[in-house]
Amino acid sequence: MDSTPPRCLLIARQGPEDREERIQDHLLELAELARSCGFEAGARRVLRRPQVSPRTFYGSGQLEALAAEAERQEVRHLICDDELSGSQVNAIEKLTGLICLDRTGLILSIFEQRAQTREAKAQVELARCEYELPRLKGAWTHLERQGGGVGLRGGPGETQIEVDRRITRTRISQLKRELIHLEQVRRTQREGRPSGLPRVALVGYTNAGKTSLLRALTGEGEPRDLLFATLDTTTRKAWLGQDFDPETGVGSLQPRQCLVADTVGFIRKLPHQLVAAFRSTLGEVRTADALLVVADAAHPDLEDHLKVVGATLREIGCEPEGVEAQPRLLILNQVDRLHRPQRLDLRRRHPGAAQISATEGTGLDEVRTWLRELIPGPAQPRELEAWELSQGETETTLADESRRVQASGT
Repeated sequence: MDSTPPRCLLIARQGPEDREERIQDHLLELAELARSCGFEAGARRVLRRPQVSPRTFYGSGQLEALAAEAERQEVRHLICDDELSGSQVNAIEKLTGLICLDRTGLILSIFEQRAQTREAKAQVELARCEYELPRLKGAWTHLERQGGGVGLRGGPGETQIEVDRRITRTRISQLKRELIHLEQVRRTQREGRPSGLPRVALVGYTNAGKTSLLRALTGEGEPRDLLFATLDTTTRKAWLGQDFDPETGVGSLQPRQCLVADTVGFIRKLPHQLVAAFRSTLGEVRTADALLVVADAAHPDLEDHLKVVGATLREIGCEPEGVEAQPRLLILNQVDRLHRPQRLDLRRRHPGAAQISATEGTGLDEVRTWLRELIPGPAQPRELEAWELSQGETETTLADESRRVQASGT
């Protein structure tokens, strides 16, 4: 049996306002997603088009050229970085003769492969059903005629598409009821945890090293170099050291501990169906006493990843600032892959961040100290940090700081 992974072509649309390097970065990430899904990522193509085609999204001539290239390279799959409608997918497949998959469908396929527990499987199936529901139109062109009569399922006058939509909606309702029950179980588990132990959630871009940090803090967890390696929330107890100063004798010899939860990673263009379906799992993030925001310091798109994390936290209901906001510590992981000038530049851009290497164990004392000093404790109003601001807000902040420096100099 041939175990060679299927090859695929990767494409992305570039509009008039899109920068070339940004689109190339998106295609690089799409290639990683394709490999995580079991494909062999082939050529990457940027299709420049000022407007989206309602029928095929991309240009017909561009797609015909891709079909010819795919035939020469013996490629059968086309993966698009953009989210397409069901009719657009069908039109592309008819025009090119290739199996077409958009970014959302690709991410859903990865989640389906990774899901292990009952809750994760139900969440992914719910997301898949909600994704497929509006795309059922045109999927049964050979059954478009109405069928009915005595003894026929669906009743007289009901088309096959209507039957499929009804079945899908019924399954969505079943899955939502099941997830409500599982959320009640999760809430009971949270209430049954030892009182007095602070709860900390690890959040961040996918494959940033959250599970590696969980293992470094708790001794448990199985880190893997994979996108979306963790779908199920894993909570473990971490030892934070002692609040005792041997020189002054101040403090307690009683060890401080907290609960650390590893959660599903974020990614740009994360399908809203998955955000909604995993809302119960991400409840561990909303109800945590503090957040450790983990980022890959060596990744060239570090700043963009931080923007995505901040936006996703707001989307799932985490207050970004004020008294209701959870304290957050930015953790720049994998600094062992950086040279000293790069680390100094990171320190300048993110002065409040902890620079660590979870695999080598460096910098973890700073994280433990932050947790010991912060929680439990009275709520303090939180202000937005530089990495959470939009580009315009960042430029305004830098301009204000520059004016203050000039004023103080005069």
